[in-house]
Amino acid sequence: MIMKQFELGQYKGLNVKRFDTTVQEEEIQQALDYIIGSFDEIEEEKRNEPIKTNDYVIVDIDGYEKDATVPVIRNIDTKLIVGSEGVFREVSANLLGKKMGDTVTFETVIQPDALEFQRWWGSEFTFTVKIKSVFVVKKPELTEELIRKVEPDLKNLKDLKNMLALKITHEKEGKEREANILLIFQALVKQCKYEFDEEELDSAAEDLYKKFTEELKIVDDMELMEYLIHRKITADQLLAECKEEASRRILWELMINSVIEKEEINLTPDEIKYLEKRINESRQNGQLPEEFMDINFLLASYLRKKTIDYLLKINLAS
Repeated sequence: MIMKQFELGQYKGLNVKRFDTTVQEEEIQQALDYIIGSFDEIEEEKRNEPIKTNDYVIVDIDGYEKDATVPVIRNIDTKLIVGSEGVFREVSANLLGKKMGDTVTFETVIQPDALEFQRWWGSEFTFTVKIKSVFVVKKPELTEELIRKVEPDLKNLKDLKNMLALKITHEKEGKEREANILLIFQALVKQCKYEFDEEELDSAAEDLYKKFTEELKIVDDMELMEYLIHRKITADQLLAECKEEASRRILWELMINSVIEKEEINLTPDEIKYLEKRINESRQNGQLPEEFMDINFLLASYLRKKTIDYLLKINLAS
């Protein structure tokens, strides 16, 4: 048994505040910033001004391992955004306050993101960086001409904001059900008494970890190491996330099954007939994946949905 103890608590009348689908001003501003960012930026060269965060520079980089005289890293005319978390963030951090034409030398322990430099992770390096050009990047102004490039029928900024507000509303409404289900889950968990068998939970987490790794390769054609480097997390941290997700799935399943039992929720003859008709039609048309061809699987899924609908109805605030 994966659970040492489970007791369903209060599951009615929790008066959970609904997911808010109203559009906030900051959400519209984020959308505007995204639109502005999609257009070409304006670059202005900086000759005698100190380098600041978000300036971009063109540099020649030589990187020497400790006590070496020949560089093992050599990049000519490399473009860096100062303060970024890219491959050469250690280099980028040492350019602040410097100017075009300067040559910077410094020692550091590197922790590169790119796979091609992973063999030097944690190594001591001396870098020599020649700053060849410095540019400040400015965003374009959101003029009426630029707005019409977004949507020809729009006349001004007010029209654009109204269009964005409508799109954001539709997106949030699309997420509303899943968001409300999560809110109900969080409220129900607080009412329950439960204790996991840690060994069984660890085993469930490892199974989920393995499945995630396999799907990562099949669906995204990405190796696990590449994924971990991209997210800047360790394998142990990912396993901890899998353990948390496994616990959520187990608890949710137990709560759903307990409510079904207590409320004696069943499918009506008409509902069963409807589902049987659907699966028969789908068999003939070949429209469903193989797992959905199993009538018992489909009936269990529909019963689960019916129970979730019940929990949403009795627990969401008016």
